[in-house]
Amino acid sequence: MKKTKDPSKSQPDLFAQATPAETACTALRLGSGKSGPRLSAAQQRFNRLLEKIDKLEGQVTEINTLADAFRPLYQGTLEPLREAHRALMRRMALTLDERLQRKGVTPTQKRNGLEILCELCETLAAFGDEAMAALHDQRSARTLRQKEEDQAAMMRSMMEQALGAPLDMQAQDDSLDPLEAVMRASHERLHEAMQAEEAQREAAQAKRKKKKPTPTQLKAEQQQEDADTVLRQVYRQLASALHPDRERDPAEQQRKTALMSEANAAYAKQDLLALLHLQLRIAQADMQDMLQQPEERIAAMSLLLKQQASELESELFARQHHLMEEFDLAFYQAPTAAALRRQLELRAKDLKEELTFMEADIALVQDDAGFKRWLKNQASMSRDAGYF
Repeated sequence: MKKTKDPSKSQPDLFAQATPAETACTALRLGSGKSGPRLSAAQQRFNRLLEKIDKLEGQVTEINTLADAFRPLYQGTLEPLREAHRALMRRMALTLDERLQRKGVTPTQKRNGLEILCELCETLAAFGDEAMAALHDQRSARTLRQKEEDQAAMMRSMMEQALGAPLDMQAQDDSLDPLEAVMRASHERLHEAMQAEEAQREAAQAKRKKKKPTPTQLKAEQQQEDADTVLRQVYRQLASALHPDRERDPAEQQRKTALMSEANAAYAKQDLLALLHLQLRIAQADMQDMLQQPEERIAAMSLLLKQQASELESELFARQHHLMEEFDLAFYQAPTAAALRRQLELRAKDLKEELTFMEADIALVQDDAGFKRWLKNQASMSRDAGYF
């Protein structure tokens, strides 16, 4: 985890060019030091927000680095095992199909065996195995297409009941499979409902605005207006200094064009921190300017930093959630390198054990006594899982 510097031990110089090891937050932190003036409450809050942003940015970077490092490792370790698993499923399907064609299979055994065979074929068909899809349709009472239509009809009924309105299926593309068409129609209907709710909220807000705002509301609106004003001022100062058209030297014009692009991107994201750091890099501001800012201006900048910290918190949560889903971590597992490594080892171990079991099952199916015992075991496992 990235550590922040202790402001009591070193004072960053706002004029200084930030070194590669420095962050924008470190360079912009207001330092008091033993000989410097005591920081006001607003200045201290400004520093605390910088430290918070610095920490959050470090955590976001750490999550991204973890995902980038482990993604190829997971892919390279698990995908060959998954391919081997699908190959064994295919072997089992073909072996089971051949076994069910032999004499001596009771009607009950054939019915149970066909059910397992169709499940295997359906799973493999989902991975694009056309031969297994064809085998499923040969052996099943209902084709894959008919099963999809059944699932789509069930889903449509559930969604129409939940949304309280019929779905417009005629507007859907005929090339979509039935379930996807229902899901798309559901999404469109849900979007329409959300738009209607948003319109109602806007109407209610407009009605409330006609009422006299409370002192608290007036204060919040003024603070936001001050913050927006500070953001515009910093951006305009940068734009004035960095305008490339005013530069005759081609190299300097190119440098300013790149810096202006950074300023435009930061302003579009309402990123005050990036704009202030650009001022630092071009020596457009100094420490004395920062320390002598009016309390109201520092408070306005702090409001912008608070909003930026809130956005970073949301981004961090979303990235952590995505990483945990991608690598199949439980909700109670911290997304760390150690946890990802353990999870990879467990998943690889489980897949290898499953391959061993499947090899043994294929051998059992080919033997008369073993086939009957295998069917009983499958029925028992289904009952334990609550399928029957």
